[in-house]
Amino acid sequence: MSDKGFEGSDKMGVEYVSEVKGMADFIVRQAHRGPGDTVDAAMHRAERMFGAPAAWLHRLRYREVKDLPTSAFFAIVQAYRAACEASEKAYAVERDLADARNSKVLWLADLVAGPQVGQPERQSREGG
Repeated sequence: MSDKGFEGSDKMGVEYVSEVKGMADFIVRQAHRGPGDTVDAAMHRAERMFGAPAAWLHRLRYREVKDLPTSAFFAIVQAYRAACEASEKAYAVERDLADARNSKVLWLADLVAGPQVGQPERQSREGG
């Protein structure tokens, strides 16, 4: 009897594929520049920016993938982390700009959600 089916495999199962598919969509959305930009161009830009293989981003978006090589899985997870860090940095920059403008929207967000970790508490506004 052959034990060929029990050999170690470098493929990931269906549950990992569905999770990576969501990560790949997030990565492509981060790289997409808006109207006039193509998804294919965003995939190649994501490969340059975050290191996610464009071929696997394309496969995950347009094909039914049942298994995934571990190397592609970890490359996409690492790219997802890089995209999340870039997104958080962009948010921090915009938040600092809004704070410098004394934004009422930022004040309201802090009032409703509380200040972010590491952010000083803002004083209540007087007269407006």
